[in-house]
Amino acid sequence: MEEEIGYLGNSEIFGRLSAETLKIIADSGQIETYTSGSIIFRIGDPSDAIYVIKSGVVEICRAKGDREGLSVVAYLGESDPIGEMAIMTGSSRASLARVPQRAEILKIEKRTFMGLLNRISELSVSLLGVLSKRLEDGIRKQRAAARYQHLSGNLKYFDLPTIIQTLATTERTGTLTITGQGERVFATIYLETGKVLYAHVGYLKGEEAFYQVFQSPVQDAFTFKGGSPPAEFEVETPVGTTTMGLLMEAARQQDELKVMKAHYADPNRAFRPQSETLSWDDDETKDLAGEIWARVHREQTIAQMVRELPVCEYRIYKVLSTLNAKGLAA
Repeated sequence: MEEEIGYLGNSEIFGRLSAETLKIIADSGQIETYTSGSIIFRIGDPSDAIYVIKSGVVEICRAKGDREGLSVVAYLGESDPIGEMAIMTGSSRASLARVPQRAEILKIEKRTFMGLLNRISELSVSLLGVLSKRLEDGIRKQRAAARYQHLSGNLKYFDLPTIIQTLATTERTGTLTITGQGERVFATIYLETGKVLYAHVGYLKGEEAFYQVFQSPVQDAFTFKGGSPPAEFEVETPVGTTTMGLLMEAARQQDELKVMKAHYADPNRAFRPQSETLSWDDDETKDLAGEIWARVHREQTIAQMVRELPVCEYRIYKVLSTLNAKGLAA
């Protein structure tokens, strides 16, 4: 029975109830399976049911303006309730809820749920306590502080920048893990109240690791779990740039890198020096340029530099492109 009702026991609104009451609640609704792209409800639909996610992820979408399309404002995961406020107020749905991948969701009709409130006093007390807490703290902060938040999905169905932006705007604290084929960990990013503090991609760390996440084609799936930072981050210097700043810079680098990779399509290409001395004006990248210049003299390939240098691919291609434009390497 624990496996069948465990997700209810971890839910914000049902977490303090007895196992017997959780079983009654589970039996009062039905588990519905949603496939990729399914709509649970639309904006303006009547609030005729309450939902609890058993497995999978649900996107909550809203329009920012009258003439703008819908955009994702939140991702809800296992044990999260949906529609618990509207079912009490009777207001119509203010958001669209859809399933990007696959999900199993418990649906309890409004009439049934209201009957449960009348019959089960501990359910009424529990719900009253939750709603009172939300009035005190605000719905947004309550969601952000949820201890049981767990999001996961295939990046075929999710947009990674949107995921990070959502974690930032909802002030989530926890670790975002990105895996490649074979479920091998490709990258880990830790956020504290929505701000990116640490990032790892292989031997890359900090901002360089964050940017490399968007410059590698190996991402396959993601998970986000709330909690403290992993031990390996505790001795590192936190990232200073804001999350929005990181995302904007990542998008810029990604666009420029596509152009440079199209021009230098062969990663096994070895640039050869066309001069004995290096002329470099940019103090910020002077050390990196010097290191790459030395490797050009050793006829290292682009792929070798990408594997060995502690910077993202964009910076390596940018320096090589500049050397080529200056006539210093070809």
